[in-house]
Amino acid sequence: MRKFRVRYEPLPGVGERFEFPTASGMTVIVVTQRSGRRDIALRAPGEDDPLLSVPLTRNESLVLATLLMGTHIEISVAPKA
Repeated sequence: MRKFRVRYEPLPGVGERFEFPTASGMTVIVVTQRSGRRDIALRAPGEDDPLLSVPLTRNESLVLATLLMGTHIEISVAPKA
């Protein structure tokens, strides 16, 4: 299995930023915010700005992670008591 180098950057007052290169040369950027929002972006080789950035809620990021892992789970929220 190929080793991945993940670049980590704390974002004071906001959250954290992670970056890693893909085999195709693209860079995947993930920003996790304390508010629960997540942003995923793709940057082309040699470029400074992302080609695309998608904001995700906490639940949307859970669904994406589940799909990428190849597992199938059902997430439901219990009603407030």
